[in-house]
Amino acid sequence: MTTHGQASREAHDSEQRPARAGGDILVVGGYGVVGRLVAASLAPRFPDRVVIAGWDTRRAQEFAESLAYGVRARRFDVNEPAQHADALRGVGTVMVCVAQREPRLLRAAIEEGLRYTDIAPRLPFWTGVEELHQRALQTGACVLLGAGLSPGISNMMARKLSDLAGPIESIETSILLSIGDEYGADSLVHLLESLKQPFKLFRDGRYESALAFSDGARVAFPGLGPRTGYVFPWSDVVYYPKTLGARTAVGRLAIEPRWANDLLRALVRAGAPSWLEQRETLAGPRRALDWLKRILSAGDHFALRVRVEGAGKVAAMSIAGRKQAAIAAASAAELCRMLATNEVCSPGVWLPEQIVSPEPFFAALELHGWRVELHR
Repeated sequence: MTTHGQASREAHDSEQRPARAGGDILVVGGYGVVGRLVAASLAPRFPDRVVIAGWDTRRAQEFAESLAYGVRARRFDVNEPAQHADALRGVGTVMVCVAQREPRLLRAAIEEGLRYTDIAPRLPFWTGVEELHQRALQTGACVLLGAGLSPGISNMMARKLSDLAGPIESIETSILLSIGDEYGADSLVHLLESLKQPFKLFRDGRYESALAFSDGARVAFPGLGPRTGYVFPWSDVVYYPKTLGARTAVGRLAIEPRWANDLLRALVRAGAPSWLEQRETLAGPRRALDWLKRILSAGDHFALRVRVEGAGKVAAMSIAGRKQAAIAAASAAELCRMLATNEVCSPGVWLPEQIVSPEPFFAALELHGWRVELHR
């Protein structure tokens, strides 16, 4: 994985092999919490080109009809490789808004020379990236790994701050999420998986083993004040040592309300996540969370803060508001638009900070009503 400067040169060298232009935009999981917002944003800008894909044909068809603009529906189970060829027929751009066990759809899109992005690729997607990058250079596929809140907006903040602060020593991505917010079942599974598995944290130029929801630190979230954020394996930080040259890259998570943050920390220390993830016991926590979401529905705040240190400078960017699914969708829709219009078209597998310019990206977010703040 190259730095963003090297990526720019590599992208320039490959300009004669752009990703396939035109074609349909396949929104996988386009009737889910984030996917329906992404599809609704893309539909009027790409009439007769948006296709809602998912395993529930009825839901896909009903939502497609509600959007108009010639939106169509297609039955597709992302975890069934045998369906990939039919699902990708006539497609130019793939926007994935569901969890995947394996990156098989990504590989299929690369073989077809398509444009591809994903709101939240899991950590297994980062294995074998160099091999996939080389294959994408051959087929002309253009892949952006991460288009939502994190990875996605957080990466663009890190790139902008890197441009401002010079050589980066450390990057810290901190996110505050609320129990009362709207999220899908995949988010709960992802959280529980992350809580129980050790991961590698890059600090002071070397990797060290870490556990999620350990090593608490105070984080000043915009509009909400200081909260305790615990280390968490946000996938945006995985490649900052390589793409931005950071010697330390840390992700943190805080949960609202505060008592929920403390409770989750206590459960982790007691070893509860492994027990909670078992199929026979997961139904209970899900029912409890659904109940909490109903009584805490007004508590749907989120905040994202990225802080960098480098060359004796400290700078940060932040964004905050309500309903994190809405901002994740705004980011995903804009990055998908850039791919579908060939505004971003360099063959290869990239992180957003490598080939997307921060200024037009943040300007596009403002058109959606989201303003990013810079702190120095």
